[in-house]
Order: sequence, then structure tokens, then C-alpha cells
Amino acid sequence: MRMRNLLFSLFFFTLCSGTLLAQDTLVLINGKTILVKSVDLKDYTIAYRKMEPKSKLKTIDPERVFSIRYKDGTERVIYYSDTLDPVDFKPEEMRMFIKGEQDADKYYKNNFNKGTAFVLGASGGLLGFYGLAVPPLYATIVGAFSPKMEKQKVSDPALLQNNIYREGYEKKARDRKIRNAMIGGLVGFVAGSVAFSIIY
Repeated sequence: MRMRNLLFSLFFFTLCSGTLLAQDTLVLINGKTILVKSVDLKDYTIAYRKMEPKSKLKTIDPERVFSIRYKDGTERVIYYSDTLDPVDFKPEEMRMFIKGEQDADKYYKNNFNKGTAFVLGASGGLLGFYGLAVPPLYATIVGAFSPKMEKQKVSDPALLQNNIYREGYEKKARDRKIRNAMIGGLVGFVAGSVAFSIIY
């Protein structure tokens, strides 16, 4: 009986694993990925359905997509560089840029930034309506500075020697700093406004 349960469990695990692996993936220019059960290139759009049951057909601009990775292991690169633009990334350079974005999305953390944004936002609550200017002002300031790459956690330290990888990592890190500063600042502003209104 126990042997039968074990065999059934192994069969179910294998079936589920195969189902999870049997999927296509859209790799976006911003480093994000979308798991899809079907994808089609139609004219100037890419149509796809997500993995959820009864998912609706969606479309995405091909300029937002780097490649389609099919479930059989093959890849179709959608991105192409402008040969007349000397600063435009070539496909393999864009792949490295995206790798930097993905590593920053996975590893970059800046809790001090969140805490500072909350405190400043809460302090801005003292200024009433004018305090709403504090979060975007702080976000603009922190977003102007890139993190020190040598201190960042990455998937492979050797990648730090690649300037394009670093550029992708730094861009995603700055974007995250700006977003967290805005969210933390606005939450702090609301909390500060409520607290000051109760106190006074």
C-alpha cells in the first residue's frame, strides 16, 4: 500500500513538473518574464495567453519584447538593433543588459531608502497639502545616484567586469529606489497627516 502511494506521488510530481516546464516564456526588455501557454506573432503585435485557466488573449508591442523562449528549448529573438544608431545595443549586448536588470530585480535591496522615505513623508504631513511635494522630491534625489556595484550581490561576480551588465543593473536599481521612495514617502505622508490631525 505504501509502495503504491509512493509510486502515485512520484507519478503526480512528474506530471506536475512536466506541466510547469511545458510553457513558453516572453522575455521583456525591462528584464521581466511572462510565462505563457501559447504565443503567436501577428503583424505588428505579439498575442499570448497566460498560464491561468480561461485566460484571455492579450497583445504586447514587439518593441517591449527581447525574445520568445519556447518550451522545446529554442529561442526566437524579437529584438533588433538600429544599424544606423551607433549607441543602440546589439542583440547580445541587450541580452547582457537584461541580465543586469534581472539580477538587480532579484538581489538589490535598500531598506534604508524605504525607512528614510517614510520618515520624510511623515514629516511632510506637518505641511499639509504642500507636504505632498516631499516624496517626489526625495525620489528624484535618490534616483540620481547609482549603487556602488562592488558592494552589490550578483549572480556571478565576473559579470561586474561587463559595462553593459552594470548599466542594466544600475538602471533597474535606480528605478527601484525611485519607486520605493515614492511609495514609502506617500505612505509616510498619509500616516503623518492622520497622526498630526489626531494629536492637534
